[in-house]
Amino acid sequence: MSFAIIDAFLISLAYLAALELRYLDQAGGVPSGLFGSLFTFLPIAIAVHIFFNIVFGSYGHVWEYASIAEAKLVAVSTVIATSVNLTLVMAYRALFDQIGPVPLGTVIWGGLLALFGMGLVRFRSRLFSFRREYGEEGPQRSLIIGTGRSAADFARYAAHAAQPTEVVGFVSVNAGAGFKRLAGLPVVGPLNELPELIEHHRIDQVIVSEGGARLARQVLDQCLWVDVALRIMPDIDTVLAGESTSTDPRDLEITDLLPRPTVSTDLDPVAELIRGKQVLVTGAGGSIGSEIVRQLLMFDPETLYAVDRDESALHESMLMWTGVGLASPKTVLCDIRDRDRVRRVFEECRPQVVFHAAALKHVPILQHYPEEAVKTNILGTVNVMDAGRDVAIERFINISTDKAVAPSSVMGATKRIAEMLMQSANTRGDGALYSSVRFGNVLGSRGSVVPTFIRQIQNGGPVTITDPDMTRYFMTVDEAVQLVLQASAMAQGGEIFVLDMGEPVRIGDLAHRMIRLAGLVPGRDIELKVTGRRPGEKMQEILSWEPLQFTEHPKVGVARPGFPGPVTVLDTVDLLKDLAGDGDSSAVTRVLRNMACKTWKGDEVVDLRSLEGDLASWN
Repeated sequence: MSFAIIDAFLISLAYLAALELRYLDQAGGVPSGLFGSLFTFLPIAIAVHIFFNIVFGSYGHVWEYASIAEAKLVAVSTVIATSVNLTLVMAYRALFDQIGPVPLGTVIWGGLLALFGMGLVRFRSRLFSFRREYGEEGPQRSLIIGTGRSAADFARYAAHAAQPTEVVGFVSVNAGAGFKRLAGLPVVGPLNELPELIEHHRIDQVIVSEGGARLARQVLDQCLWVDVALRIMPDIDTVLAGESTSTDPRDLEITDLLPRPTVSTDLDPVAELIRGKQVLVTGAGGSIGSEIVRQLLMFDPETLYAVDRDESALHESMLMWTGVGLASPKTVLCDIRDRDRVRRVFEECRPQVVFHAAALKHVPILQHYPEEAVKTNILGTVNVMDAGRDVAIERFINISTDKAVAPSSVMGATKRIAEMLMQSANTRGDGALYSSVRFGNVLGSRGSVVPTFIRQIQNGGPVTITDPDMTRYFMTVDEAVQLVLQASAMAQGGEIFVLDMGEPVRIGDLAHRMIRLAGLVPGRDIELKVTGRRPGEKMQEILSWEPLQFTEHPKVGVARPGFPGPVTVLDTVDLLKDLAGDGDSSAVTRVLRNMACKTWKGDEVVDLRSLEGDLASWN
């Protein structure tokens, strides 16, 4: 409504100026009677302009951050309104057969001047920020979030930092802070007024000096629709640990968006487990498997075998492994579905420790091809386990997923059954320890949401989200693998280790924050499109239904869900093998659901084909 009032004032000025311009070259100026006619015509002209502004959506925008699209709306609205006003004037002349009420030139010039005025008011911030964006580079006008020691110290040496900075003032995180100045500069206001403070003080960048990633996320959320750079000062622990070589502020990174715990590992037990051993990793070309290989190399295994069926993925991973550790891994091209080939590989390599990361993982695709999920995630796992038992492996670590908990998808069910295979195998007493490690999404894995968002943002959008309220757990792949190795060293057999992933993240929040990290404004520069949940997807993932048991590591717990006895497990595997071989997708899906979703209380003997499953919830 405020813009409509301003527009009415601007349109009045524009038509008055246009009338003066029309008679500027005449000695007598504007004929006295025309002012009265103009004032009679102005309410109609104003109403027409405002009507078309409303029709074309020229009100309700955050104009300080508007773009060319919004400028076109104003221009089209004004051109049409001017055309209508011209038509009204000509209709008046035709109807009453007289000149009036105002000259046609006044209507045309009035419309042009009104367009200039309305555009100037709406785009004033964009126009006058030209100097900031394209002019000479100078010290960045900055607000520092926080009023602690690090904030004061940075303010004192800001002018001499690697990037010259003009600190305008501080923003208090604590709204009740009583002091008004710090290091000779003002505390300009509280954090909840940050967008207004940025606009008022014409700030180029906001620097988070305390509170770490948690406060950085809060600041980022406040600035989602504010065109300002966001930076964070490194944690003092990060500097002391050598992870950062500078105390200067750095740009926010994707890892700062994740409410996850800081990971620390006790390397001695891991080194004792791996050093001098023959170690084999399946799925070594994938994001998790390749990182497992990279980190294992640092513990000096006797030989490290990197197994995958994808030669391109293996080749790319080899580049990442170059220069890590004292020796390079030996790459092995092998499909875990090929039982004979897997046995030959194990006979040649004779591994003592196996990390099983090979799996099909894309939920919506596997929902349509359950037999393929069975062949890799279940039968392939059995192949690797049997080959390992034949060469007397010492330890088998299965990489699992949070989708295995109360699975709503084919992929989750196959991974839960793989966990059951570990639990059941550990009861056989063949001398090996079988355990699983369960965690959520890792950043950067192929096909996951984060690299998908990055690609969509780079392509100019839209960024597609299935449901903004959907939540997922996230962790960086290197942190997840650190905890996987820690869990493998603690394994006594039969455990399902569950990693502490921190707090779940709303997918809608993640998309908005990633767009903002790219220096763009959600909804203005990049469109967000909600596509709806895909087959098999949950709204929320959980890491365990059962209470977790504590371990010696604070970020690793143990879940012990019930599982069927060895006879039922092996019978089910044989049944799934036959059904998958026959291509009976419906029967495969029913058996998967009945096996993975049943609450098992011991060595029950159950014909899984006879149980009815609610397959609709999986579609």
